Amino acid sequence: MSVVDVIGLLEELVLIDSQNPTLQPHSNGEGELARHVVATLAQHGIDASLQDALLARPNVIARVDGTPGAPTLLFEAHLDTVPCSQGDIGFRREGGRLHGRGSCDTKASLAAMMAALVELAELDGPRATVILAGVVDEEATMQGAAALIDSLPKVMGAIIGEPTSLLPIRAHNGFIRVKLHAHGRASHSSKAHLGQNAVVDASRATVALTDLLGESLRARGHALIGPALLTPTMVSGGIAPNVVPDACDVTLDRRLAPGERVQDALDEIRATVESVHTEGRLELGEPSVGLPGIETPADHPLVKMLAQAITEVLGDEHEAGGVPYSTDACRLGGVGGLDCVVFGLGSIDQAHTADEWVDLHEAERAVQILVRLAQLCAQVTP
Repeated sequence: MSVVDVIGLLEELVLIDSQNPTLQPHSNGEGELARHVVATLAQHGIDASLQDALLARPNVIARVDGTPGAPTLLFEAHLDTVPCSQGDIGFRREGGRLHGRGSCDTKASLAAMMAALVELAELDGPRATVILAGVVDEEATMQGAAALIDSLPKVMGAIIGEPTSLLPIRAHNGFIRVKLHAHGRASHSSKAHLGQNAVVDASRATVALTDLLGESLRARGHALIGPALLTPTMVSGGIAPNVVPDACDVTLDRRLAPGERVQDALDEIRATVESVHTEGRLELGEPSVGLPGIETPADHPLVKMLAQAITEVLGDEHEAGGVPYSTDACRLGGVGGLDCVVFGLGSIDQAHTADEWVDLHEAERAVQILVRLAQLCAQVTP
């Protein structure tokens, strides 16, 4: 058993609302959760503090020193959640599961990392120095991870806490979020021929993007992840039901396979939009965020040692794979150059759902795997 009741800790974390205020303007953000993490770790004698990241939205930085001469390992998990689709957190515990916004994505991984840090502080024997970072804004533009990069000492690599069902993940997509703007001409809807319908123009461009460009993207593929993706996710247009709309915006989510360049993907989207002929004007805006994917080599020590730790705890061998979603590794690895591996409890299938949940049977094993990983990393020469 862990020194810390990891399930009780997870319940405490989930009960603190930390919806990302960029996505949910009425939310107070991650500040309360960050302060709770610092206070909890301090109760166990762990050196923890707040780091300025965004206004009133601090990161948490904690550290447990390892064996002199051993390398330093980063445990990283985000504090924010997506909005609560049902209006509240939806907290409940039943049938070996903990339900609630953030339970799976990714407070379960954060709780396991916190418990592992406390256990490592009380262990004798060789172990790596471990820095734990709880960061803000992963669900929007990953600004917490951006703030973290400049403050880190040299680390051998980072474990990014996300729901992977206790499997090691060494590759995942990056992403671009960009708006397609359609500019038309307003008129009375009974005289629609006098106007230029921006919703229709935006629809034509969206169909071209999903059919023409989408087909091209589906034909490409990454061995560990699958095809690159482009998905229209949000639409905004029109001012009244009896007015021909003169403006319409479509938000596009483009997933980038490792090795794809942000600018190349934007140029490809723009070329497709320009091929659509309308009387109105179509233009692609500047992306709100554009980050590359990551792929850590299969023979990297961190990949191999995480797989070994998982095997020792679970009893089965698991080869590191890939996933189509994105994590803070886009900032830490894709931009910052850190070697990253994604690992955590829960399944991505439950993340962002109306009834998010995590299997509590994975919690104790996740702690054991992280502790064992820190021990194995002590064998690496910094």
